[in-house]
Amino acid sequence: MRDLNLLQYPGLARQNKVFHRWWSGLAGLFLGGALAWGAQQWQAVQTARLLQEQSQLQEALAARSQRVTEAVERQTRSRLQTEQLGQLKQIALHQQAWVSLHDALHKESQRHGLRLQRLQAQAEKIELQGTIARFDAMTETRQNLSDQLDQTVALTSITVGPGEEVSFVWQAPWPAVNGALKTPPSLTPASKP
Repeated sequence: MRDLNLLQYPGLARQNKVFHRWWSGLAGLFLGGALAWGAQQWQAVQTARLLQEQSQLQEALAARSQRVTEAVERQTRSRLQTEQLGQLKQIALHQQAWVSLHDALHKESQRHGLRLQRLQAQAEKIELQGTIARFDAMTETRQNLSDQLDQTVALTSITVGPGEEVSFVWQAPWPAVNGALKTPPSLTPASKP
């Protein structure tokens, strides 16, 4: 038979069980709360870190977007300046072509008595109508102008008048469109040392 132990009395044992349940429940509640608080604090720290990283990434993205925008603007400005420079070069070549043609015609008028009555320039060709004192001078003058324009000056019509005066119409592709006019050495600016 078992010995009677008053410490193991059923009421006392029940009281110990209840106390143990309450103690372990409170300890579990305290430990769970501490773990939940620690997890919440860790999550708050991680959220703050992620918000800081997001802020830095947004700043970097904004700076990069600004650099891209500035690069696009610079590229657009550069392209426009290049186009304008090309247009200015075409204008300068066109002006140079007119000056060279004028000088060549003036030289031929002094040399062979060329008188220009009409000059018509279109987008792709130029037409010259005038008179010259002699037929052989007309051929030489036409060849000189062909050399000057670096294009063949073609004879379109010719009329021989009284006293060997020759009326003519010449046509040539207008080189200013392509910027292909040659400048004679006498018209080229001398290089400075």
